[in-house]
Amino acid sequence: MTLLLLFLQVEGTRTVDVPNAMGAHTWFIILAVGAFLLWSLSYSIELHKEALARKKGREHLVRRKEELIDQIANLETQKESGAIAEKKYKQDLKDLKFHLAKVLEKLGMGTK
Repeated sequence: MTLLLLFLQVEGTRTVDVPNAMGAHTWFIILAVGAFLLWSLSYSIELHKEALARKKGREHLVRRKEELIDQIANLETQKESGAIAEKKYKQDLKDLKFHLAKVLEKLGMGTK
């Protein structure tokens, strides 16, 4: 036995390369986490775009509401000054109120 130990010491120590059993697993985890992070970033950006679109749409509706209210007030002024016929006044007022009701419905301000 001593001879065998002496022989091993003379030959020298050799390192043995053992493949990493977790190498493939590690790369799979890295790729899976990376894919999840990319998906969540994409989803977040999409939600942000939708929120901006809703905000712009709402701003447009608010502007349209103000325009319609101004038109109704202008129509009232024309009626009081006698610059518009009664029949045309009623028809225009009816149209403006209809459009205003549609805008208010889209804004969620309609009466229910």
